[in-house]
Amino acid sequence: MTRRILGLAVAATLASSCDTTQPPIGCPVQSLEWAATYKPKGESTCPVKPGEQLGILKFSTPSGDERLSINPATLVALNERDAVNLSYSLGAMAKASNAEGFCSALDMAVAEKHAPADATRELPAADIVYKWSNVQVLAIARAPGTQLVADLEYTENGCTAQYEVWAMWPGDIDCEGEDGQPDNSLCETEASINPDFAVTCDPTQLRCVPAKRPPSLK
Repeated sequence: MTRRILGLAVAATLASSCDTTQPPIGCPVQSLEWAATYKPKGESTCPVKPGEQLGILKFSTPSGDERLSINPATLVALNERDAVNLSYSLGAMAKASNAEGFCSALDMAVAEKHAPADATRELPAADIVYKWSNVQVLAIARAPGTQLVADLEYTENGCTAQYEVWAMWPGDIDCEGEDGQPDNSLCETEASINPDFAVTCDPTQLRCVPAKRPPSLK
């Protein structure tokens, strides 16, 4: 009887050691420069914003809470003309992913810039507001904090448009071909991009972005 019990225990141990289920990886987020493509939602008469680079950062507070920061290049460019308003949004970051492998960032603060005109440099006044919602960072073994999907309400000089945002890290991969046209092959063969990613060359930004809604995987 003792041998039989021992045998069952060994078998159970071996079975558990062969379990290939990936353990949770928490909510990692790669910093800093991400590339985002903006997909219009609904109807709008505003000029279409194709996308931009986003500065994304996760950090811990002294109390142990996690925070996510999103800093769009459009607002960063206005820091000199509007030093009062912050260019980035902050939200509360989850510590564990949901069943789909996404980590949520909740209650993202509104980010805005109200820059006066600069006659010397022939720059017009700019009033721009970013309202982020449904921010989800992908946190799976194949993409540990390197893809993001979110909703964005973007207002520029009084005109408001809605977008779904697809973003990825790294965000500094140029994909302009020798003829000046977008070249998808430069994204597909770039060594610094995860080979599991489905990527494409954004024709306006000439930068590598997700080819589909995250998880954008092959």
